[in-house]
Amino acid sequence: MKIGLIVEGDSDKLFFEQYFKPNFKKDIIVVSPGKKGTCRILKKQSIHKDVQGLLKRGCGKVYILIDLDTQCDNGRQFNCILELKEWYKEKIQINKLENTLVSVVSKEIESWMLSAWEHSDNKSKEDFKKKFNEKKKLTENDLVKKFLASKKDIQRKNNQSLKYFLQKIGL
Repeated sequence: MKIGLIVEGDSDKLFFEQYFKPNFKKDIIVVSPGKKGTCRILKKQSIHKDVQGLLKRGCGKVYILIDLDTQCDNGRQFNCILELKEWYKEKIQINKLENTLVSVVSKEIESWMLSAWEHSDNKSKEDFKKKFNEKKKLTENDLVKKFLASKKDIQRKNNQSLKYFLQKIGL
């Protein structure tokens, strides 16, 4: 079954298109709401439009992936995956969307990439940057490219949110 993914930003989309799709699930369509370089995953209208578009393109299910460190528009920061998930589902009014599920990445998608080397629950992009120990400033896209160049595989046993997501999509 083809699935749709709605991810927060350009680097997340790059990870899913360049690594996840060829290595795990070829039948996915990945979208990132908004203009390049922005995160609009908190805008209900954008999400509803993207979900409808993915369903029309033949996706049997749509997964919205949000990071535990997502900056919420009420200024609140969440530490609990379940609290963030419930808050987000209410904000987006997911009950009005068919075949749509929310999955929380703990903490950021970079933690999934870091799982190739170590236990990475609740790790951030800062932890991932340390892995490469470079002097120059790395963007999120640079980090994904470094991961891709490493030719390492992510390890579900090293990250609970990765393991949960793979189970959800039947892998």
